[in-house]
Amino acid sequence: MTRPVADDKGSFNRRALPHRFALGKNPGLPLLFLLLIFLPLADMVFKICEPLPIKEKRRLADTPRFEWRKPWSFLEESESYFNDHFGFRTHLLYQHNRLTVGLFGVSPTDKVIIGRQGWLFMARESETRNELDYFRQLTLLTPQQVRHWRNMLRQRRRWLEERGIAYMFIVVPNKSTVYSEFMPANIRRRHGQSRLDQLLAALAREDDFPVIDLRETLAAAKRSYRIYNKTDSHWNELGAFFAFEKIMARLARIYPELDRPALEDFIIEYSDRNGGDLALMLSLQKVQFREQTIRLRPKIPVATRLLRPKRSLGPYIRETSSECPSATLPTLLLVHDSFVHQLKPLLNPRFRRIIYIWDWGLHFFKDAIEEEKPEIVIEEITERVLADLVLENPPGLGPATDR
Repeated sequence: MTRPVADDKGSFNRRALPHRFALGKNPGLPLLFLLLIFLPLADMVFKICEPLPIKEKRRLADTPRFEWRKPWSFLEESESYFNDHFGFRTHLLYQHNRLTVGLFGVSPTDKVIIGRQGWLFMARESETRNELDYFRQLTLLTPQQVRHWRNMLRQRRRWLEERGIAYMFIVVPNKSTVYSEFMPANIRRRHGQSRLDQLLAALAREDDFPVIDLRETLAAAKRSYRIYNKTDSHWNELGAFFAFEKIMARLARIYPELDRPALEDFIIEYSDRNGGDLALMLSLQKVQFREQTIRLRPKIPVATRLLRPKRSLGPYIRETSSECPSATLPTLLLVHDSFVHQLKPLLNPRFRRIIYIWDWGLHFFKDAIEEEKPEIVIEEITERVLADLVLENPPGLGPATDR
């Protein structure tokens, strides 16, 4: 084999290189380089390859708009847009994630934690909400924040009770709270209590405040069933059922004749599907992190009717409603987050009418309550929102001073 030969000055003799590697002798190499450089741009224009469904839990950059007054902003926005939309981006992310998880067993994103035995957990949900930091109990609620939460909830309860409306406040525990044994071994907690512990201790000083803490209920249920999805941040329908039982037990104090269904009234069905929202954020939901779905099918179905929303309550707030003429319970207004989706099939056949308001901000919808005149109002949140949610009430609810 011909080898490069160094001259007297120590540099290599170009003529001694093999012909196929000689500089300037292979015009295909520069063309290949240019092709690789412009291929992502070509994909952006001609849509050569269909992007993969990757859920990043954030809004991607919008198409930039040029303004003569702010030309430099256009350049910055163009860079952000290209970083979020360049050709083959989702495919490259998929291969990167697949190698990172497969070779090193670590998460390629700070939004997902890879736990033990294939369990996935939420980490950073947004810039201000981090379930990992919440789990580690890095910071607790200040005394002022605890008083504010207690005052806001007390004010809502009092306003509703003055109008003869029953009130219930529900906190759904984080997946990492219920299944902490599957969190990575190197993650430790700093304090002996959580923000939820602080809030519940403050509400316990109220006069039988109608709050439902589901932690003990779900801890008991998980000894017999898997009640949260392994690859999703939510519970499954079995977890929702045990929460539903606790809700019905609380309502039985008001409605003693309440018919409370048992788990034996349902058929438990198992099926294999793509992984949930956490697996989707890794783009590994089809192979590495699949999910065994657990569904409850009632043995005796009850007909319910879904209705269109009547009003617009604000951005990022969604309203739906259902009716069941054969139900025994009256009208319910339920303000909730995404955990209630698994509760809806259980609640709909029990109430003559339910108004669902999906609102992560847990606002108090005073006008909607006055219009609908429900007999019951339930507010539900997930534990992790205590990391950053600031509860506020509309004017006209009466005093909210601390006692």
